[in-house]
Amino acid sequence: MTVTALAAVPLQVPSRVDLVLRQPVLLLLAVGVGVLMVFAVALGVSVVLLRIRNTRTARRWARLEAKWQAVILDGLAEEAAPAAVWRLVGPDEELQFVDYLLRYARRLKGAEREIVRELAQPYLPRIAARVRHEDADRRARAVYTIGQLGLPRYVDLVTQALDDDAPLVAMIAALALLQRGLIDRVDAVLARLHRFVNWDPNLLASMLASVGQGVAAALRRALGDGTVPSTVRRIAATSLRYLNDVLAADVAAQLCHDESDPELVAACLRVLAAVGRPEHLSVVRRLMGSENFVVRAAAASALGTLGGPADLAVLRQAYEDDSRWVAIHAARALRQAGEIEVLQSLAASHRTRGSLAMQVLTETER
Repeated sequence: MTVTALAAVPLQVPSRVDLVLRQPVLLLLAVGVGVLMVFAVALGVSVVLLRIRNTRTARRWARLEAKWQAVILDGLAEEAAPAAVWRLVGPDEELQFVDYLLRYARRLKGAEREIVRELAQPYLPRIAARVRHEDADRRARAVYTIGQLGLPRYVDLVTQALDDDAPLVAMIAALALLQRGLIDRVDAVLARLHRFVNWDPNLLASMLASVGQGVAAALRRALGDGTVPSTVRRIAATSLRYLNDVLAADVAAQLCHDESDPELVAACLRVLAAVGRPEHLSVVRRLMGSENFVVRAAAASALGTLGGPADLAVLRQAYEDDSRWVAIHAARALRQAGEIEVLQSLAASHRTRGSLAMQVLTETER
């Protein structure tokens, strides 16, 4: 384009209307940038303030721990009376002192743990009051602390926490009551066990078994009680198996006759596999023909421990079961019965399931 042509093009000057329309947009952009800058400055200031507060808190904790540590160690060595320790705890330091003792309590046992529990007693009423706090996390922390430092004095309070609206608080209460071996509270825990069915059932069974053989009678009652939810009865059966409770075998065998819930029947068969007697063989043999594969698998395991030579053919037949789950339990039952050569033959000759027999043989070698 020539210079003459360029000169002929009219100059586009923004109109007053365009300038007016653009001003609000520019203003909004300026305000947005300003807000972001203020937010960034506020965030930076809050981070600095938080770091200063955390530093102060850490220094305060270090100062308190240094003040308490020597005299507490003397107390554990029975060289200092509890009153000498309590004199070092200020009115505004009681909660921190209990937290400090809690750290010791988790690591100690026997007489030393009891000394720590004694040192905490004057300050536990403040903790007990928090069991009814509106915040569930604080209630959970309070119940845990009372469970570690305040039982059996506060056993009724912890038992009431079994009915807390928050399942976590109730579970912490149950753990506290069982870990302390308060046998008279086991029935209260079992009555609320249905609240915890979403937890790992093996964990719940281990938790109950951790109390010891003294809990077995209550577990047998729960297992045999038809009004108790099946999920709870299955947990009771698993716990009795962990305890190797011989008396549970008769209860389990009766339930194998009477119950229709396959999961509960399978749990009872596992009890028979652990503590059953030859007189229970008839019910185990009958359930090898169950329509439910879970029941057949559990029956195969029980047959492996209770059965005799006449039952080996049944187990070899179960290895051909449509369910691979039943097949592997049958293979393990054959291993339990000492039929290693049979498993080796199955591993070498079976077209579709040789790998299962090989897997079981590998497990035997471990």
